[in-house]
Amino acid sequence: MRNKKGFTLIELLVVISIIALLLSILMPSLQKAREQAKFVICKSNLHFYSLAGAMYLDDNNGAYPHPTYCIFSRESFETPYNKHYHFRYCRWHDAGITPDGPFWPYLAEKDVHVCPTFRAIAKRRGKNHPWHDAAPVPIPIEPQYSYSMNGFLSAGDEKEDLIALHKDLQMPRVTDVKHPSTMLFITEENIWTIGYPERLSDWPLNDTFFQPTKYGYGGDCIATFHKTTSRNLNKGVSNVLFVDGHVAEESAWERGPNFCYNSWNLCTQD
Repeated sequence: MRNKKGFTLIELLVVISIIALLLSILMPSLQKAREQAKFVICKSNLHFYSLAGAMYLDDNNGAYPHPTYCIFSRESFETPYNKHYHFRYCRWHDAGITPDGPFWPYLAEKDVHVCPTFRAIAKRRGKNHPWHDAAPVPIPIEPQYSYSMNGFLSAGDEKEDLIALHKDLQMPRVTDVKHPSTMLFITEENIWTIGYPERLSDWPLNDTFFQPTKYGYGGDCIATFHKTTSRNLNKGVSNVLFVDGHVAEESAWERGPNFCYNSWNLCTQD
C-alpha cells in the first residue's frame, strides 16, 4: 500500500476558498488602516506648518505673510517665462518651479507639503481640475502642496478681490485675531468643485490663498475627502490648523446643508 502524498483537488479547492474568504474579510480592515495612517500623516504635516508659522511670526513681529505669495514670491508669478510655462492655477502640481516665498525657508526640506491621501486622489482625479487644460504648456500632475492659508490673515493687497471687498475683516498680525482657537490658519482643500445641487464651493485648490465666501458662492471650501469612501469624496472631513496651533477635523457640511457657512465662520471674525 502506497503512502498518500500531497493534497487532493478537493482539499486544494477548500484551502483556496478559505484563504479567499479570509482575504475578503481582512482587506477592508487593511484598507481602513492604510487610510487612517495617511490621515495621521496629513494631520502631522499641519503640526509642522504650525511650528513653521510660529517661527515666521516671531521673526516678523507677528505679521502674517501674504497668502498668495507666501510659498511662491510675487516676482515668481510675474516673470514672462513663469507666466507662460508655469500657469499660476496649476502650481499646486507643477514640479518645474522652485518655491521662493518668504514662508518657504521655514518649511524647506521637510516632506510635509502634500497629504498622502491628497496625492493619491490627485493622481486619479487631476484631470478633473478646472484649469487642467488652460495652461499654455501642459503641466504633469505632480502634487507640490495641498494646503492653503486663510486669506483674511495678512495686511492684504488691493489686487485681491476678497481683500478689497472685506478690508475691514483683515487681520494683519496675530494680535489682531480675537479668537485664535477658532480661527483657521491653514487648511486642506479639494481640487474639484462641489456644485449643484449641493453648491458647496465654486473654486478648487488653485493657489495658496484660501478664499471663503459667506454663502459658499464663488469661494473656496475646506476639503471633503478624509474619512469617507472613494465614491463619496464630497462628504468627508478636512484637517484644519488653527491660529493657536492646534489641528482638528472640520466638516464643510457642519453648519448648513446647502451653503458653506463653515469656512466663512472659521476664517473671519464677522
